[in-house]
Amino acid sequence: MKRLLRIISIIFGSILAIVVLFIFIFTPIRASVLTSNQEKFRQQTQQNHDQIDSRFSHFYKTAGGVNWHYIQAGNPDGEVILLVHGLPEGYYSWEKVIPLLDQNYRIIAIDMKGYGRSTSEDQNYEWHHVADQTLALMDAIGVKKFNVVGHDWGTIITSIMVGDHPERILSYTRMEVNLFKPENAGKQPQWKFFKSSWVGNYVLRDAEWFINTVYNDKRMTSKLSEADRNYFIYEFSRPGVSEATAKYFLEENRDFDALFDKIAYNDFPFPVMQLQADCDPAQPIELFEDIPERCKNVSLKVVKNAGHFSNLDQPQQVADAINNLVHGIH
Repeated sequence: MKRLLRIISIIFGSILAIVVLFIFIFTPIRASVLTSNQEKFRQQTQQNHDQIDSRFSHFYKTAGGVNWHYIQAGNPDGEVILLVHGLPEGYYSWEKVIPLLDQNYRIIAIDMKGYGRSTSEDQNYEWHHVADQTLALMDAIGVKKFNVVGHDWGTIITSIMVGDHPERILSYTRMEVNLFKPENAGKQPQWKFFKSSWVGNYVLRDAEWFINTVYNDKRMTSKLSEADRNYFIYEFSRPGVSEATAKYFLEENRDFDALFDKIAYNDFPFPVMQLQADCDPAQPIELFEDIPERCKNVSLKVVKNAGHFSNLDQPQQVADAINNLVHGIH
């Protein structure tokens, strides 16, 4: 018996030693190597990055404790369409959609808080708080009411914003997030693993690996160009981005009721559209087919031959759906 206990203690001691070595030795070395490699990558791709940047009108505004970066297109005096991206993206995820939207509108695409060039010393990523900070940007640039479009994590934050401040919204398009609360909400692998910001940061820290993993042929029906891939890596590898984006997942920041039921069973005085791809393995179209029967103020529009990143796969279909929705409110 004593021998067995000694063997068990040796095994647990060895496991503990490995964990300690991993956390306190390997992880800092990995972070240092990644920082160096990412700085070199940004230097090597700077010209490509700047060429893409030059195609857009960039703006910076401090509001709600965030130093916001956003781009603007269309009519600066027109009604606003606000585009809010997902993970691991930025304003650039809308680059194929923006020129196809009605240019009589003022089209604003932001980097979400903590992404790209939208930086903040505020470490509070509670969903309602971030939604209010996003609304503060709209206040700061003089926008009272607007159309809003969210994709992936952008849908999470905009769902909260729409539910909390419906008086500010003209129409809402939500993309690639469940509308009905799943029975296992918060129990899927990403929610379990990323309950720890350390784990989340560790996974997201390797921007090149993460971008290559996410933009694959299982989640896209088109192929990401090398220039676009490099631009996404450049923006997601900026210092502080992985730490910030991991905080969105933390358990204390979540509000699933506001994300799902408050939107699905709404009585808003404006239209809500679920714009859903037909080939997204994470959200099969079958989960959305009964929207017309269950929801009195949510319409379903299917983007055909598109994966999770439907704004990249089928920008014309996405733009047409948004245009039709915003035109229909007048």
